[in-house]
Parts: sequence; structure tokens; C-alpha cells
Amino acid sequence: MSLIVVCAILLVFGLGREWILVKQTGWDRLSQKHRCRAPFTGKYRACWWAQFTVARSKFNTVVNMGRMTRWPIRLEFPPFWIGAASEGLYLKRNVWNLLHPALLIPWGNIQSANEVTYKDLVPGSSATAALAIAAAQGAGCKLLELKLTDPKLSIVAPLLVFEDARRFLAPNQTSFG
Repeated sequence: MSLIVVCAILLVFGLGREWILVKQTGWDRLSQKHRCRAPFTGKYRACWWAQFTVARSKFNTVVNMGRMTRWPIRLEFPPFWIGAASEGLYLKRNVWNLLHPALLIPWGNIQSANEVTYKDLVPGSSATAALAIAAAQGAGCKLLELKLTDPKLSIVAPLLVFEDARRFLAPNQTSFG
């Protein structure tokens, strides 16, 4: 009987954590407008780290999901899958992330795509401190920030996972090399 109680408690905590992440990252608002209804046919890549910034009425909520590392081999599952097709940008979580349905965001809803550095994500810090944090987390790679219009939020992830999306983004949306 106690094993059942422990499993139930772990399940409640797991679902509670997922529910909080859905609300904090804006995934719930994205899924109301951009839920992927059909199977995705394009290519997608594993994304090990992403940062979501949701514009709220009084303050912004910034959520980092996954983690950056310098190690090329990982013994874990990536938290995101990001793909591109002519229909739009595809975002997917893993199967056990039940509260995160797959998303297909039309290219027209992407306001801008800008290359940023980890230093840009840590406002108010000295360049030395930001570089030390970036080096510790393996964030030497280039990052891309996508700003969405509806709902108003931004997604930052390594530029490498957006390689397939470059050809679909309009030239006036982008400012990266």
C-alpha cells in the first residue's frame, strides 16, 4: 500500500511541475493558437537548452529549460525538438511531457530573429561575470532569439537548432549571419 502512495505522490509532483512549466513558459497560450494538428513532416533537431521570456502585464517571466554543457555526449533526453517546414516552426517536448502538445508556429507570427550572446541574456552583469557563467554552462555557442507577436513572448535557443529555419525566415525578420 505504501508503494502505491509513494507512486501517487511522485505522479502528482511530476504533473504539478509540468503544469507550472506550461504556465511559466507560455506554452499554454502558444498551444491555444498554434497546436500542431497533423504529424510534422519536416526535419527537426534536438535542443538541449531553451529560454522562454513571456511578457506579462507588470513584469516578464524568464524560464530556462534544459541545460547547456560543453560535453558532446549526454546520457539524458533533450527537453525540446525544434524543426522547420514551409508551414512554420515546429516545437515539441518529449512524449512524457503530457501537458506540452506539439506546436507549429506560422512564420508570419515570428516578429524577429536576432543572434544574441549569453551576455545579452544576463542584463546588468559585467562582461566578465556573464562570460564566466557562459563558460561554466558551456554556452560558447551562438544563440538565436525569436520574438513572437501572438502571444507576446520570445524563445532563445542555440543557433544550430534553427539551421533549417533560416531559409523560411523573411530577410526583414533576421539579423544574424
